[in-house]
Amino acid sequence: MGLLLEELTKRNISAPEPRITRQLGVSTVLPVYFVGLYWFFSPSDKKILAEGPGETLLAAEEEAARVALRKLYGYTENRRPWDYSKPKQGLAAEKAISSN
Repeated sequence: MGLLLEELTKRNISAPEPRITRQLGVSTVLPVYFVGLYWFFSPSDKKILAEGPGETLLAAEEEAARVALRKLYGYTENRRPWDYSKPKQGLAAEKAISSN
């Protein structure tokens, strides 16, 4: 949650409020909590920024913060990985020549 608050402070956005949205199996060995991070623009106007699951409330809050950071940066789960290899200079020239 710390990184999210840091990023929101840089962008002059107020801190979101964590709230429990769902909880399952609280009295069992494997409980699951869902925490939503909400922005409150006014008492009647609220917007959910992100929601995350976890085995504890703290874990769910941290996961929701991770989801919010992914949304802020535009990073999706199914995104292609970064290509850190050096670009092949000859390949672009070959394509340009062969297309003519």
